[in-house]
Amino acid sequence: MLQLTCEISPTLRRKKMALWRNVFAAVICCIIFLIIFILLKNGWVIVISVAPGPEYGLLLFLLPGVVTALISRDSAIFSSFIGGLASIPVCFLLRMAFYPRVRPLFQELAYATSAIFWCVLGAMLVQLLVVVYRQFRHD
Repeated sequence: MLQLTCEISPTLRRKKMALWRNVFAAVICCIIFLIIFILLKNGWVIVISVAPGPEYGLLLFLLPGVVTALISRDSAIFSSFIGGLASIPVCFLLRMAFYPRVRPLFQELAYATSAIFWCVLGAMLVQLLVVVYRQFRHD
């Protein structure tokens, strides 16, 4: 009898695993981003802020980028950007459905853009620390 086997080459297998790791990292980033958004909007995490002053709660959005960079080393910045970008429509829907409108839409869009910035900055920070660690270990 003729037996057909379908083997995947090791190179193709590694590429598929890397792709799934990047997708998994973006999904995890999206989930953590949404959790931080809900925590901040519900007031479960209290950040002292003065009305015309800075939003210190945005620093919490570093966490999704850090976790994404630790999961996906190859494309950490892209995965954290995609994860943050994918969570913004859900955040807007949650805000419109459950939270009172305090700010205009353009101000909420600026808030979301800066949250994505902090998310990507967290991934960049981890990338920088990995490069510095490798450089010091190499010497």
